[in-house]
Amino acid sequence: MLRSASYAWLRHVEIAASEHALHSPLGATHGRFESCLSMHYVYILRSETDRSQYYVGYTVDLQARMSVHNSGGSHHTSKYMPWELCYYCAFPDEGKAKAFELYLKSHSGKAFASKRLLPD
Repeated sequence: MLRSASYAWLRHVEIAASEHALHSPLGATHGRFESCLSMHYVYILRSETDRSQYYVGYTVDLQARMSVHNSGGSHHTSKYMPWELCYYCAFPDEGKAKAFELYLKSHSGKAFASKRLLPD
């Protein structure tokens, strides 16, 4: 169960961004519009084989990162694959996303996630 938006919503945003990007006559993309659509994701995965195993991570490409986790491409998650996406949050600011990831990996962050973000 996802507590945030689904993959379909994420794909919709990616398509909208590519269709509406502003281009100069020389082919350069104007950074202001593009930077508004560039998001940084903090996510929580749960193992489908061992429901007690969770993984917290950060990425700028959530779909690609899920593929890496579920194909055994990450040493930290290969033992308990496949993984399901339980929660994700998008941040426009990289620093805030990384700070939230570190918080979720802390003792108090794990308690917060368990109580407020993760499915029962």
